[in-house]
Amino acid sequence: MYEQYLNLRSVPAGAILKKILQKENISQKEIAQKAAIYPQRINDLIAGKRKFTPEMSVNLAKALGITDIGYFYKIQANHEVYNYEEEQERKITPDLTIFKKSLFWDTDIRKINWLKSPKWIIQRVYEYGNEMEIKAINNFYGYQKVHDLLNQIDEKWNERNRNANRLKFAV
Repeated sequence: MYEQYLNLRSVPAGAILKKILQKENISQKEIAQKAAIYPQRINDLIAGKRKFTPEMSVNLAKALGITDIGYFYKIQANHEVYNYEEEQERKITPDLTIFKKSLFWDTDIRKINWLKSPKWIIQRVYEYGNEMEIKAINNFYGYQKVHDLLNQIDEKWNERNRNANRLKFAV
């Protein structure tokens, strides 16, 4: 019935519970009564302030007619593994002290996933970066990957800077 949510690793179990309750037009108070859980706990689960226990997961699934035993607990585990993988990937970065703060003005440089956002990062550095920052990107991703991703960028904005840097650094 709600099997598709089991594969949404980036979505917390509480958000999925909220979506199901909205879809079924069931209030938090109603599901709390059906599952024999304190209403505040339901609210805390949805808000991400509390984790699902196996018991809560089983009771909520039964109350919602979900036959997959431990449904919300499984979603929570998938989400925790996803968060762990994201955290580990965020540790793989070039030397962040090389980059000036103004280069990534719109985001916290420490929260960038350098493995999942290479095209955006390469574009940003080639359009606004200095020689040291461009060399750091070339070393981090490798010339071939930088070359391939620059070829995929078709935006006209700051194209002149990007192309001048490509020629200068032979990418």
